[in-house]
Amino acid sequence: GDGAKNVAAVLAAAAFEDTIRRMGATLAGVIGRDDLSKAIDTLKEKGILQSPQLGIAVSYLNFRNRALHANWDQIERETVHSVLGFVEQLLLKHFE
Repeated sequence: GDGAKNVAAVLAAAAFEDTIRRMGATLAGVIGRDDLSKAIDTLKEKGILQSPQLGIAVSYLNFRNRALHANWDQIERETVHSVLGFVEQLLLKHFE
């Protein structure tokens, strides 16, 4: 039901944010808890996130904000699955 989707959305959003921040710290020297978009920009500048992953990461910023601010009506179950797949691929590529 929607309850499971909502919980999964929050967990997926947290996993997305943690992965981007971990990549920023480990691969690009990003220190601190600046705005997540700044971490993505730094990963772009360092050539770590490139198209199409860059565009996908930027698009998931909205998902993260919606999930963490409980805007459940703006989140689709398919998007949650997509975010989880994206995070998995980033982890496999950069931290295997």
